[in-house]
Amino acid sequence: MGVNHFRRDGRDTKFVLFEHLGVERLLKYEKFQDFSVEDLGMIVEEALKVGREVLGPGLQDGDRIGCSYADGVVTTPDSWKDCWKVLTENGWPAAGQSPEFGGQGLPVVVSGLVNEIFNSANMAVMSYPGLCIGAGHLIETFGTDGDKALFVEGMYTGRWGGTMCLTENDAGSDVGALRTKAVPDPQAGDPRVYKIEGTKRFITCGEHDLTENIIHLVLARIEGGPAGTKGISLFIVPKIWVNEDGSLGQPNDVFCTGIEHKMGIHGSSTCSLNFGEKGQCRGILLGEPHSGMAKMFQMMNGARIGCGIQSTGIATSAYDTARAYAKERIQGAPLANRHGAAVPIIQHEDVRRMLMNLKSGTEAMRALLAFLLFNEDVASHDPDPEVRQVASGRVELLTPLVKAYNTDLGYQLTRDAIQVLGGSGYCSDFPVEQNARDIKILSIWEGTNYIQALDLVGRKLPMAGGKIFQGVLAELIGLAKANAQDADFAADFGLLEKATKVVGDFAMRFTGYFKEGRISLVPMYATRFLDCFAEVILAKLMLEQGLVARARLAGVDPGSADGVFYRGKIASAKFFCRNILTNVFGRYQALLQEDLSALEIPEEAF
Repeated sequence: MGVNHFRRDGRDTKFVLFEHLGVERLLKYEKFQDFSVEDLGMIVEEALKVGREVLGPGLQDGDRIGCSYADGVVTTPDSWKDCWKVLTENGWPAAGQSPEFGGQGLPVVVSGLVNEIFNSANMAVMSYPGLCIGAGHLIETFGTDGDKALFVEGMYTGRWGGTMCLTENDAGSDVGALRTKAVPDPQAGDPRVYKIEGTKRFITCGEHDLTENIIHLVLARIEGGPAGTKGISLFIVPKIWVNEDGSLGQPNDVFCTGIEHKMGIHGSSTCSLNFGEKGQCRGILLGEPHSGMAKMFQMMNGARIGCGIQSTGIATSAYDTARAYAKERIQGAPLANRHGAAVPIIQHEDVRRMLMNLKSGTEAMRALLAFLLFNEDVASHDPDPEVRQVASGRVELLTPLVKAYNTDLGYQLTRDAIQVLGGSGYCSDFPVEQNARDIKILSIWEGTNYIQALDLVGRKLPMAGGKIFQGVLAELIGLAKANAQDADFAADFGLLEKATKVVGDFAMRFTGYFKEGRISLVPMYATRFLDCFAEVILAKLMLEQGLVARARLAGVDPGSADGVFYRGKIASAKFFCRNILTNVFGRYQALLQEDLSALEIPEEAF
């Protein structure tokens, strides 16, 4: 194995769970009553141990050895078999899934933050269980009792892998243009069995040697079905056919024609797959015909949240490396004492600025992620239907933010980590250059971040007549006004109130553009609106954490480990508001210019 650079601790994860969100509230729900707060703390510690002892040591193998391809077979690094064994034997992949099919039944917010730790240690290896569990959950949700019995436990326990197969050469983000077809198979004796024929590309973990079988979820058009996304159906297509008794049958005419040679995540196989080259590929229709896209959105939304989990984990690892390096690397005197002795670079002003970007940025990303996942638990299990409805609306509203903002900010923060290390950061002796290569895919996966911005503006803002969005803004402004005279955070709550009003006006201007027929201004500024909306929510969460930390600090020795942590948390809240939230105002000024020069320039001038 390569050098293990994983150095996470669980202090901020536990703060988010137990001090900020108050996860014990979830333990009152019937589903979680068998867990205690102590249990959840131990689970976080065990996850850190797996990261340190198993996943982290395999990070460099995944990058430097990577996956190899020969004659349809993909081979992963040997050390990854150990990773897979430890993960699956201890039930980690399906930690948040139903115990009925082999899961642990943890609250989603806990399993999500555990996955963030695992992705911090080794994102590429975690792509295998991530997609597998998403595919299994889709079958659990929409499959027949027979489908569930046949497939779900094998996927949740890691005996089998799983994928989602959407993309084709001429149908990337435009999924409705796909050409993969499905034809009823009269010889099957089952009207749900179809012959599948087509080619899928960029299929993450589409072929590998970690499991004995891979269950593909394939989007295809039943022959004669409507054009576009309305005519797409979803099929369960095993790599090896699964007999009715659960045993493996014959290979199912699914062939991997190659793997991509990528910028990063070399240990995650990105495959091209041919289905039905020999006319022998069979798929089982999942649900009703022509309902495939609606069903696949469950898995896609889960994967979008997964991108936020992955980016938070990687950016945090980059911060861990940069922080440790800055404390050890001695170079130059501070500008304020130019003739003094050389000092550790953490004492240089600009290094501290970048480290605070990393510290406050990763903490804010984790806070947003956890807030969404907490609401997902509430939406699924609270006995009050109104409470469930409010939480469900927040999950929908926040999903594009977690996917897009966390992945874009994570990449920027990883850039800062490289800069802290200087020339060493650009070399492979340290993992930050790999972090940058690995994390970049996350702004592209599961619908590019521009697509997330359009989803936010076009679908999520108008939900319930705009009441969900307006309710969130009202909550932010209410919090800001209630704390306008706070002894420590008055200036920060003032910035939050101003920025939230800017976001409200941003959205109103979009409404005006639609009514006035100036629609091009919306996509031109949609991404910047998403960033602004995300930052006001993150600022709110960080200020909440600052208030909690201040209250806790009053009861501990300021010089103790807890005291130092709480002082750092207060500083993070202030830094985020004064250095990152303030970006809202610059973007808003850009919007006011209503600039369309990027569209007006002749294409030949590019």
